[in-house]
Amino acid sequence: MIVGGVAGFAIDKYQLQHDDSHFGRTRFVNYLTKELGLSVAQQGQLDSIITYVHPRFQAIRRKFNTDMQSQVDTTHKMISSILTIEQQSKLKELDKQMKSNSDNQ
Repeated sequence: MIVGGVAGFAIDKYQLQHDDSHFGRTRFVNYLTKELGLSVAQQGQLDSIITYVHPRFQAIRRKFNTDMQSQVDTTHKMISSILTIEQQSKLKELDKQMKSNSDNQ
């Protein structure tokens, strides 16, 4: 469960950081411009490349998130199956706490 919770938290944080594609793209172009000394023409070409590949990365991320959530759910069910009713109740409370903590970060 802990692994699933951590994975879920990491996915949420990653998703939040990368949802704003314009900000991410601008930041990336600016970073490479500075580090590589890109010309204005190269910056435009880089921006075009990123704009072109962005939907592909989004599709991969959606599939990854779906697959990861499926595995988290399966793991949670497996763990719940070995717990007593009291432990299952405590597990639900822990899940709520972890969700609340990840929402606040």
